[in-house]
Amino acid sequence: MLTKIYIGLLAAAVCVTGFFTYYSWSWLQSIGRPTVAVEGYNYHDGLGWSVMVVSSILLLLTANAILWTTRNGWAMWVTFGYFAVFTLLRYFWLDQALFQFKKANGMWDGSFSVGPLFGVILVIAAGVFVFFDQFAVVRLNRKMYPPVIEPETTGEIGGPDPE
Repeated sequence: MLTKIYIGLLAAAVCVTGFFTYYSWSWLQSIGRPTVAVEGYNYHDGLGWSVMVVSSILLLLTANAILWTTRNGWAMWVTFGYFAVFTLLRYFWLDQALFQFKKANGMWDGSFSVGPLFGVILVIAAGVFVFFDQFAVVRLNRKMYPPVIEPETTGEIGGPDPE
């Protein structure tokens, strides 16, 4: 049941975050005033980022529940993949498109953007967090529900049974 809930949440999160990603980009294709286009981009990009962070947290909580019940961490890494893809899209594609748009319209004097570097650092930090989260959940699960160790069957002299 948790797997179905997770997949439903993931599908909804991908659709909503994908919509805001595309809609933010579409503001930069505007033929109107550049300042209005940048304001629209910033508004929708901020909404998209908020939706992505909140949905990543919800997905990670559900993934923790799946890991706890099944001792299988696939959902945690799928959540990390979701976060990584949309973070890298934001910093490598959207921010670069904004940078080029501002530069083309005389709204930016800089020669480069540090957004992609920040995006890579953010993805690496998220990967480390997911790894240690999975490690902690598995260790806590083993402490609360230790594996059952069955006693060995012994022969007449006390050694293992010679079957």
